[in-house]
Amino acid sequence: MLKKFVFVTLFLTITAGIIFKLEAANCGLAEIDHVEDIGTETMVLSYALGANSDDENGLTEASFKTNGNKYDVEEASVIAVVEPTGNIRQTEGSIGQEIIFKKIIIGEEYASVQQKGYVYQYFGFYEIDDKIQFMNVLNLMYPENEYLIFLDASPLNPYMQKPVYILKSDFFGYININGRNTKTLDENFQNYNFGDLKDYEFFSVSEKITNVLNGIRKEILNLYSCE
Repeated sequence: MLKKFVFVTLFLTITAGIIFKLEAANCGLAEIDHVEDIGTETMVLSYALGANSDDENGLTEASFKTNGNKYDVEEASVIAVVEPTGNIRQTEGSIGQEIIFKKIIIGEEYASVQQKGYVYQYFGFYEIDDKIQFMNVLNLMYPENEYLIFLDASPLNPYMQKPVYILKSDFFGYININGRNTKTLDENFQNYNFGDLKDYEFFSVSEKITNVLNGIRKEILNLYSCE
């Protein structure tokens, strides 16, 4: 029941995005419908891991292995390889990315090969202090790549024209199967234009955190034979 409530709440948030799009027109946020639109506006990061001194103590390999659910991905109802189309739906409380399923590892009852759907996660682009800021430490997916992804299917999908999914993990919800390491950002991360950060899977200014996240991502790729 709680899980269904969470999905319904997020679905209502997505619906409310129509109003959000209208109100966001003045800052240029309403024009962001595709990742190719990102470079047309000045956008910056709101936060990077390690910017808070407590991050290094809280974001360790051991901290991601709690409650027997390793890295928050093993219990996903859908585990698949997907290709993003680049289409984005930004709402006031979430951001959605359109995906095409290329391979289903787990969850054939919830998704099928070549099926399109939208995966949502909390936060995304917001207008703050007359700037468009990206308020997530996990980068967007880009069409030139394929990703191992971990999802829960919305219980509302039987009533929707295009299925909707919720990202299972804030840190490891999708992983680029090219297996390249992400680099550590400089501490002046807010001076970067978001459009120049497409090669980063996540955003960190701590070398220690970067190494932990890169190592776990490789471990997960190996676990599902995607590297």
